[in-house]
Amino acid sequence: MNKISSIITIIFMLFSGSITAKSISASAQYLGNEGVLITHNNKKVLFDPIFKQNYNRFTLVPKEIKEKLINSAAPFNTIDAIFVTHDHADHFHAAEVSEYLQKHKKVQLIAPTQVMKKLALQPNYQQFKPQLHEISLNIGDKPTSLNINNIHAEAVRIPHIGWPKRTEIENIVYRVTIDDVTVLHLGDADINPQHYTPYKELWADKITHHAFIPGVFAVDEHSTASAKMQLNARNITYVHIPMQVPDKIKALAVDYFAKPGEKRAIKVTTNNAK
Repeated sequence: MNKISSIITIIFMLFSGSITAKSISASAQYLGNEGVLITHNNKKVLFDPIFKQNYNRFTLVPKEIKEKLINSAAPFNTIDAIFVTHDHADHFHAAEVSEYLQKHKKVQLIAPTQVMKKLALQPNYQQFKPQLHEISLNIGDKPTSLNINNIHAEAVRIPHIGWPKRTEIENIVYRVTIDDVTVLHLGDADINPQHYTPYKELWADKITHHAFIPGVFAVDEHSTASAKMQLNARNITYVHIPMQVPDKIKALAVDYFAKPGEKRAIKVTTNNAK
């Protein structure tokens, strides 16, 4: 009888609209530091994938992964777009990015003005200039959006970690939707809630299925739940984790990227209950 009751309960929940599950092929693969590859429906985007500095603290992209990326070898073939969050050496290297763009003419790059100014100094700038999409935002500006290869991206400027200092750094938060999957990448956004409250309508407007946020957000056992609520995110993976993973991060048992090459499935579930 218990088995029959369980089956009846599941059928009732399914037909009542309480549970709706989608089979989604989306995934996230870790490169190093805050570098992430998102793959879904034959579309691929990268966040902060090309850099050379780690300040002897954060994880570099291993040589074998970087070579695959530069040479467009799987899984880094057919990349649609690269999103750069800000102009720091552990997120961006102008010469290597310019060489990559010159080699891969179909790849589009989205980045803040400070990054674009560095790229404009490169000797081959005119050859890849058509691939560039500049995000020019001040702190407090309304979000902006763009569509690239049927990928919808929204951008908002959130101060860099260390606020109220370092306000000159143009840190851009990206929310990117590929078909029915939405991801969020915060770059090095500051943790203070007051930066996010003015954009509560933006967060509420769309569910983020998976967010990638700096490890400094993992303050206590309530941090992940608070961030999910603030950002309207279903799942969170922490990035920008030191090579020597802090004991605090381990103790909190949160999800984080630490080993280049590791992957996460991006799950899409909805609740249709009225």
